[in-house]
Amino acid sequence: MVARVALELVIRKEFDYFIPPQLEGRVLIGSRVKVPFGSRLVLGSVTALLPASPHPGLKSINKVIGEHAQIPEKVFQLARWISEYYCCPLDATLKSVLPEAVRHEEPGWKERLVAKFLADPPAETPLSDRQREILDLLREKKSAPLAPFLKEARTTTATLKKLEEAHLISIAPQISERDPYANEIILPSQPLSLNAEQTSALGRIISSMDAREPTPGAFLLHGVTGSGKTEIYLQAIAHALKSGQGAIVLVPEISLTPQTVERFKARFSSGELKTLVAVLHSHLTNVERNQHWTDIARGDVQVIVGARSAIFAPAPQLGL
Repeated sequence: MVARVALELVIRKEFDYFIPPQLEGRVLIGSRVKVPFGSRLVLGSVTALLPASPHPGLKSINKVIGEHAQIPEKVFQLARWISEYYCCPLDATLKSVLPEAVRHEEPGWKERLVAKFLADPPAETPLSDRQREILDLLREKKSAPLAPFLKEARTTTATLKKLEEAHLISIAPQISERDPYANEIILPSQPLSLNAEQTSALGRIISSMDAREPTPGAFLLHGVTGSGKTEIYLQAIAHALKSGQGAIVLVPEISLTPQTVERFKARFSSGELKTLVAVLHSHLTNVERNQHWTDIARGDVQVIVGARSAIFAPAPQLGL
């Protein structure tokens, strides 16, 4: 099997590489890989998979750069279209699509050890009273970062290792994530009653979403400031969420005010349609941008609000 790769070099050409047996099944279209080029190793993105190559003596792919770095197929198709339409190298387009922290070989996210409760001990399992206290505490939490838990339980790693050996708990590395709402107080909002014109506009949008036509419908909502356009957006997004889909809301960078973002978070941070709302803008740190990319790609975030570059967000099921 052969992979065609766009390298992170200013070269208007893609190169074929052999997929070694140990990497078969891991190399997919959109995968980030490390490959030999001349006397050095460079990073690139897989653009196609081929049964064979017309070029003899192919070099092999060195390694795959993490599952989190894979470019979704639809985002990759968009990047290729931009490359062809604007006559720019594909590697340059892919640099715009992928956050810097995702493009690099070293992941931008951090891992930490997490202790997780697995099962209650069988009656015949010999545990001390202290071990049972620790197990009871972890049962209440279900899982907890190891270091803070050791401090709270006033115990040691050796004690937890004994519980792990008894298959009562597990200790494993896990990607460290931050709660984007941890320091925010969000008051939930409810859908507002629509007037006749709003109802008509929303109805046409929803009909187009449900039709799932090959060419999606496009609508222009005309109304002065304060006429209720955003409420139509909110209710259309709610319909997408009910259908198991996500939504991207593009706004000018200057309009990404806390008040604007708050309206979307307030509507979708609680209730039956509860989901995380990612806010993408130019002032995010590399770690924050990478965290959003990972959360969106996994489907943990279904509503994305951001400036123009948010169109590249790797939403797996986009409905609006």
